[in-house]
Amino acid sequence: MRRILALFVAVAFILLTVPVHEFAAAGARANGALMGHIYDEDMRTPVPNVVVKLRNVATMQEYASEPTDNDGTYVIPAIEEGRYVMGVLGPGGDYNFHYSIMIKAEALAKLSVAMKPAGSPVMLQQGSASYGKKKTILDFFKSPAGILTLITAAEVTLFAFALKEGEASPVIID
Repeated sequence: MRRILALFVAVAFILLTVPVHEFAAAGARANGALMGHIYDEDMRTPVPNVVVKLRNVATMQEYASEPTDNDGTYVIPAIEEGRYVMGVLGPGGDYNFHYSIMIKAEALAKLSVAMKPAGSPVMLQQGSASYGKKKTILDFFKSPAGILTLITAAEVTLFAFALKEGEASPVIID
């Protein structure tokens, strides 16, 4: 029993000292998405055939939507988490935001804008919603905090089991 307990303590020590976040990060990185509508300056008429572009402020990587449909809807999927600046390219000219947009992993950001000819587009609505798989209790146990919780619970259980064996018999010395 002592060997099992010693082995368990050694494994627990190794797991606590090894950076678990590197194992978790080894999997696929989750991405976010951006969607919304582009409207004319009256803020009601959808603008078809314009392209929405995002540029990552840190890495300068660009993402672009397909041209908007007849409803002015655009979608940019699979965007790496980060801070972006947005631009709209259309037949009436190019429009750029002068502030940044934050895209979160596993979230769908929603942003609709109205095109004004004498300046930046006007932001109409903004928000985000999570998409993809829903978080479950199992996701917690895949995180470093969840792994630590499991190890602690196992150690407490083994310790309690070791105490149940009872006291050792007294040794008689002649």
